[in-house]
Amino acid sequence: MSKPFTFSLRVMMLSGLSIAVIGATTFLVNELATASSSVTKEVPKKMVPESSKETKISQKMWAMVCEEDKEKKKKTCFASQDHSTNEGKLALRFSFGYMDDDKKPFVVTLLPLGINLQSGVIVKIDESKPIPLVLQHCTPDGCLGAVQLSATQTDELFKAKEVSVVMLPSGTTQPISFNVNMEGFVKEVKLLP
Repeated sequence: MSKPFTFSLRVMMLSGLSIAVIGATTFLVNELATASSSVTKEVPKKMVPESSKETKISQKMWAMVCEEDKEKKKKTCFASQDHSTNEGKLALRFSFGYMDDDKKPFVVTLLPLGINLQSGVIVKIDESKPIPLVLQHCTPDGCLGAVQLSATQTDELFKAKEVSVVMLPSGTTQPISFNVNMEGFVKEVKLLP
């Protein structure tokens, strides 16, 4: 069983989360969206341990992941879904939750190492316009990306049949996609404090 990864939303906010999308990201989002029809579902060999010749990604259903700010005596919780390799290594964590007192809706992802950061990462909800993630920083556990959703995007996510996170591995031209299983998503979000 993989060791759970704890990401700090406070650190993410303090590191300057910006909702603005720069021109290069917009260009690459369009490129990834165009290529998403031919996206593979397997993780490239560069992104998994070399000891594994065939790596399959498994996903767990939704679970609540919380972080507590002891100084402010405040807890922030997210509905999260993990995607892991057959060796138990975390490949992707997709999370949705509300931040701050204003309850702003956010998607926060822990992405695998070995992705092309300059190409950006998008979240695709059904046939809607791709949503670019703002990449924050990388640690030995993976790279953190997040985006605040608009009311329309949040509504689309709640009604979604297909959600995917699309990225480009370093050194390749073929994007990969992690499909997020939306079964039980709305039920888990309703349990968030």
